[in-house]
Amino acid sequence: MVNFGTYGYLSLEQDERIRRGAIDAIERFGVQFSVSRSYVASGLNLELEALLREMYAGHPVLVYSSTSLCHISVLPALLEAGDIAVLDQQVHFSVQTAAQLVRQQGVRLTMVRHNDLEALERRLRLSQATGERVWYLIDGVYSMFGDVAPIDDLVRLMEAYPSLHLYADDAHGMSWYGRHGAGYVFEKLGRRLSNRVVLATTLAKGFGTIGGVAVFPTEELFDKVQINGGPPMYSHPLPPPMLGAAIASARIHLSDHIEALQTELAQRREYCNEFLTTCGLPVVSDPRTPIYYLGLGRPEVSYAMVRRVIDEGLYVNQTSFPVVPLRKSGLRFTLTRHVDHSHIRRLVEALARHLPKAVRDVGRTMADVRAAFGPVLPHAGAEHTGSA
Repeated sequence: MVNFGTYGYLSLEQDERIRRGAIDAIERFGVQFSVSRSYVASGLNLELEALLREMYAGHPVLVYSSTSLCHISVLPALLEAGDIAVLDQQVHFSVQTAAQLVRQQGVRLTMVRHNDLEALERRLRLSQATGERVWYLIDGVYSMFGDVAPIDDLVRLMEAYPSLHLYADDAHGMSWYGRHGAGYVFEKLGRRLSNRVVLATTLAKGFGTIGGVAVFPTEELFDKVQINGGPPMYSHPLPPPMLGAAIASARIHLSDHIEALQTELAQRREYCNEFLTTCGLPVVSDPRTPIYYLGLGRPEVSYAMVRRVIDEGLYVNQTSFPVVPLRKSGLRFTLTRHVDHSHIRRLVEALARHLPKAVRDVGRTMADVRAAFGPVLPHAGAEHTGSA
């Protein structure tokens, strides 16, 4: 099987330097460091956080054993009674889960449609009178449709409304985008976090290892979460092999080599976009990200399509309810440095060949497919940031 389903965008998980970093750490420290970091933080852990701080232009960072634990730690420590948490409808489920913990602290939760900044602004107008802080919880790059957060518009809203705070999970924007691979959100913010922005990301996708990361605008917020953030006290830290691997990856990110890796992936993305345009496939994802989504509508169409493609030895993701709306089902695939132009051509040709057959198999038509996404259906390669 050719894997078009992994999030290892830069293929760093197979990099010899990173594998050697894990092996060296095992040989020096074994496979486990089972001590709460509230008591003892290992030298490897501190070394990794120092390198990540350099990646993020001096902003303090905390490393967790997963991004989910990062959210569980940071959100309850940041949000206070009287705050409002506004969740984007498509913010990652791990953020939605962690947000439930703040209800018992007196924080009100509400949700707005995906990227609906008009609804957000209505809430902000109300907050002007009440003095409430509004935290908007978003992804930087959304994992289903591969679209991006409207960071420029959010910056303008933050300038107009001092009550607006931003919590961004940029897991899918990490490594393949921005200077030192620091990600989509950090780069779009000019590589500087204002006092009202907190960033979460992951080491478990483009970075090539495992772990979650919180990036703070100030040392004060860093200290607050480090002391009161729950998981650093009661959960296991990253084990030595993953710390050793992550240190090696961070050094790659801080070198010029990261730009060469990003360029290689960008070239694959450009090739894929051009070929998708030629084939006229119903792509609804943003062509600037390595996440692709074919909008197929009904779940039975997406199941039939994915079965056909997998039978050709090409692994792709079938996506349907509850991770997307029931009638917005589709086929998702990702680009990495693991695949070359020949693999991409093989996949796109298979998609173009099987789509009419899969639609016919379940008694649907191509008109049904296109109607499911209507006016949001772009041409692959078009410049847009919208989502289905």
